[in-house]
Amino acid sequence: MKQDTLLVGTAVATITPPLEVGLLTSAVEGRYAPFESVRLPLKARVLAMTSENKTIIIVALDLLALSDTSVGGWQQFKQSLTDRVPSSHLIVTCTHTHTAPESVALSELYLTYAFRDWLNNTVTKIRNCIDQAIDTAVPCRLMYGGAILEGHHMQRRIPSPSGILMSDAVQPVSPALLNRDPVDKRVRALQFIGKTGKAVATVLHAVCHPVHEMCMPHISPDFPGELCNLLERNSDHGTVLFLNGAAGDINPPTVSCGAGTAYAHAEALAHVFQQEMIPAPFLPSPFEFVHHEQLLGCRPHMELTNMLDSLARIGALAFGPDLAVVFLPGEPFV
Repeated sequence: MKQDTLLVGTAVATITPPLEVGLLTSAVEGRYAPFESVRLPLKARVLAMTSENKTIIIVALDLLALSDTSVGGWQQFKQSLTDRVPSSHLIVTCTHTHTAPESVALSELYLTYAFRDWLNNTVTKIRNCIDQAIDTAVPCRLMYGGAILEGHHMQRRIPSPSGILMSDAVQPVSPALLNRDPVDKRVRALQFIGKTGKAVATVLHAVCHPVHEMCMPHISPDFPGELCNLLERNSDHGTVLFLNGAAGDINPPTVSCGAGTAYAHAEALAHVFQQEMIPAPFLPSPFEFVHHEQLLGCRPHMELTNMLDSLARIGALAFGPDLAVVFLPGEPFV
């Protein structure tokens, strides 16, 4: 292998929980309820990248989020996923779908046997995916591109004379509210192209809360999962991973409007990617990666009992001087 060769491999596993590993119904009151059905399965998608004997693993999960408390210790959790790379080279992300298990320890669900059993099974599946992704990696070149998607994102919190309103309380959404800034409407993509000319993997990045199906009692990956499924039907795109951005204050205009709006959002993103994305070629080069941890302060009313839940674990992956991906925890604001 030449020193500047970029090896890329992927793997996918289904991590859908049993229905009793349920839905967050109130973050404020710490309540959850069992699901009633599965609309679409939840997936773990793994991307392994190796260059100059360094391997970085990205794990994208169709989950609401994970915390130090819910997994029984973040460092131990990451170490349980693989012994083939340092834990600092393993990046775990969640798409933040709200129709996935309450996996953040906002309620007492994480203490139940059903949750612990599902989490243990999920760890095993992710571990197997990481092994498969590393073992099947092939030489790739990297392409990247960007475009703009209009009409699908808005500010989540709306100032009013009576206080702050959530966007789902101001239906129907007026053009003035839909165009209220700041909103990040950019869609970014990376494609790792194999020797056959087809993509081994596609990574898509967009900014929006996946809440088209929020509080609906079925399991679903919302628009990120719909988007991955749509693009994976075309073998040219390889395995598709979705990375959410600074979506803490960004909602779709159709909160809790159902599966149809989730699919429509995915279709719009897929169209932008396939028709309007302008790719730029990027030759393989050694990447660099840094990992940084910093303890952040919390608002007093949070009553946080585990300070490690406020530890910011930040990663930055740079492909040469022109392209970088920064991984931030939690729900950062635009």
